[in-house]
Formats: sequence, structure tokens, C-alpha cells
Amino acid sequence: MLRNVKLNDKNSMKKSTLIVLLTLFISTSCEKEDDLFDINAVRAPLVITSPNNFADPNLNQQAKDLYDRLINITQKGIAFGQQQPFGTGNDFPVSDKLQPDFFPVTGDYPAIAGFDLELISLQPDSNTSGSFLDEFINRFTKAVIEAHENGSIITMSWHHVNPQGYNASGEEIFNGVVAKFLEGGEFRQEYIERLARAARLLNKLVDAHGNSIPVLFRPWHEMNGNFFFWGEGYRTTENFVQLWKDTIKILSEDFNVHNLIYVYAPNLVSNKAQYLKNYPGDQFVDMLGIDVYDFRNRNFLNSAIRNLKIVEDIALEKNMLFALTETGLENVVDNTWWTQSLYKAIRASSITYTMVWRNDMTTFFHVPYLGHPAENNFKEFLEKEIIFLSSDIL
Repeated sequence: MLRNVKLNDKNSMKKSTLIVLLTLFISTSCEKEDDLFDINAVRAPLVITSPNNFADPNLNQQAKDLYDRLINITQKGIAFGQQQPFGTGNDFPVSDKLQPDFFPVTGDYPAIAGFDLELISLQPDSNTSGSFLDEFINRFTKAVIEAHENGSIITMSWHHVNPQGYNASGEEIFNGVVAKFLEGGEFRQEYIERLARAARLLNKLVDAHGNSIPVLFRPWHEMNGNFFFWGEGYRTTENFVQLWKDTIKILSEDFNVHNLIYVYAPNLVSNKAQYLKNYPGDQFVDMLGIDVYDFRNRNFLNSAIRNLKIVEDIALEKNMLFALTETGLENVVDNTWWTQSLYKAIRASSITYTMVWRNDMTTFFHVPYLGHPAENNFKEFLEKEIIFLSSDIL
């Protein structure tokens, strides 16, 4: 999940210049949130063909079939999803103040169900059956398989735990971690071990018929922010690109993981060049994404529309699907947010899906629970013709 961005102040300006800038600033600050919203805009899905080559040259048939299915879904509407839509924390299953709440509110399951591999590197492993790591993998895969059986398409991110730790002031040390993950680096073996653990989990994702469950895999996401050790300022662009390529190569070639569709998903950007700055190349990406949250700064609608248009133009050039891979309004403090903000932002976009963040407890959630004042507005959003839940994509 991304953080907000602060603007830099400018000092020592001539009085006349300052007046002009202040005037521009005031007009910009007072810009109505729906300036870019066109009520007459009509959704025109991109005409995308199934690619001949994927980031994993040995991608299995189930994953290829999913990509074709996503193309078909995109022509009809937008799949709606949520990260961990079962009222728990990052571990599986951890009881929390919110019980599974998505289904009781909607009467259906999300079309997209998100998971995260964050805690896999922290599980002790005795290299014997029944270790903490085995138990974690079993709980995790059980949750993913259940979501798959409920009709949800699976997406997965990975908030890597920082192996470099903290300084004396209690601040995480981000500098240089990516370089140390690369060949010859201090953390290379740690990085490979993490991928080996992930591979054990990913290769266990098999349905009741013995078929592999495909995953929309979103590694190293929001890489243009400064809040992860793989973010801007803590590594070079070249190092990030190599890390991305190494991730695919090691998972697919060394650990035989062939059920991943690789999704490149920066944080919000201002232009095409910013979006593509860390792009590893068409041959290493299967799908495009963008993460745009509502921070109650009166700019979400414009920002979302602008960013989705940037990514849509790139997707069209590259013959790729794209999605609003993360969004949301923490604690849904606007009771009309679903129809007046999110729906307006995506209604004319050709995104394949959008996914809001998770519900953990009554002080941190992104989808209304039973009795929440935004519940009816959420249901109204879901009833829109182009918004799909699980039963709509079967």
C-alpha cells in the first residue's frame, strides 16, 4: 500500500512572481475533484489479443487460459476485488475483530481475491514435516484454494521483509538492499531462499481436479515510491530491472513455477516516462497495473482518471491488459465514495479489474461491513452493469 506524497515549497521569489504562483496555486487547489470526469464518456474496451510469448516461456495452460478469460471479461466489464476478503490479517487464518464480511454484505465473493507473501520469510523451518513454514504454507494455500473454488481470480503481491533491519534510531535501512539481492550480493542467498519458499507454496496451488491454479503475480510493486527498500532512491533503475528479471528466471527455471502471470504495477505517476522508468521490458511483463488510493485530498478522481489514461495508452501500444491493481479509501469515511468517486474514476476505463485493500479490524478496513453507513452505497456500486463479482465471471 502506498503513502501520500508531499509537495515542496519554493522560497525567495520576487513579489510579482509570487503573486502569479499563488494565484495558480489557489486555482489549482480549488479545482473541482470531477474536472476530468466526463459524464458522457463511454467505456470502449481495448482490443487485446492473447500474446504469443509470456514472461515465463513455459507458462502452463491454466495460466494462459486465465489470460484469455481476462480478455473476455474486459470486453464485458470490470472485475471487482479485495485484498484478503475474509476479515483476517496477513497470516492465515488469524481471528480478528472483523469476521469474514465480504459475503454477508454482498451475497457473493469478489471476482478478484488478493493475497500477500510478506510473512513467508519469517517462518522457522526445521526442514522436517510439520515445521512452522509447512504450517504457514498449508494455511496459506488452503485459503487461496478456497477463494479459487469460490470463483475468485487470484492475485498475489509480496511486501518483502527488509533483511537489512533498522538503525540505532529505529528507522529501517533501505539503501542498497536490492543490490545485495543480486548476484554476488550479501543477501543473494537470502533472496534465493525466499523464492524457494514461495515456490513451495505456489506449486501447491492445485484445485480438486489436480489442475494448477494460476496467479496474477505482482512482485516489487509501487517501485517508484520511497516507502519500500526496492523503491526510488534506494537502488538504481538497472538494479531494479535485474531484480525483476532474476525473480522470473529463478522461479521459473530453478524452481519450476509456471502458473504466474507477471504484473508490473507502479504507484501513481504523472506521465508515460515516469510509468516506464523501471519497466523491465515487454518480454518480462504480462500485464500492466497502477496503484492509486484516495487520501482525502480532493484529488482522487482526477488522479485516478489521469493515471488510468496513461496506463491505458501504454497498454494499447503493448497489446496488454491493465488494471487498477490497488485502490481504496481507508475506513470508508465517505459514505458515497463507491458511486461518487470509485465508479466515476473507472466507469469509462478499459481496465480488466480493480481491487481495494483489505479489512483487518473496525479501525482498519476498505470495504463496508454489515451495518456500516456506506453499506448501501457499496451495494449500489456493485449493482452497476459493468461491475462484476465472482458469479458474474463464471
